[in-house]
Amino acid sequence: MKHAHSPSHAAADLEGPILDLLRTNRRLMFPEIPNALPEYTWHTLLRALNRLRERRQVELLVHRWDYEVSLRNDHAPK
Repeated sequence: MKHAHSPSHAAADLEGPILDLLRTNRRLMFPEIPNALPEYTWHTLLRALNRLRERRQVELLVHRWDYEVSLRNDHAPK
C-alpha cells in the first residue's frame, strides 16, 4: 500500500492520477482504474472517485455489473 496517511488524505492524493487517466482515455470501466493504479486499495479509489463526482469533475454511469467513469467535458483538456 502506498499511503500511510488518513484515508481522506490518500483519496485526495489519488484524484490527480485518476484525472490524468481520464484525460488520456475519457471513459473507463471501474476495473481499469485499479489495474492502472495497483498501489492503491479499491476503497481508496472509490473514495477518490466519490470526491471527484461530488465536485462534478467525473460522472459515474451504472451498468448492470460495473461502473463507467468519465471525465466531464468542462474538465477535459483543450
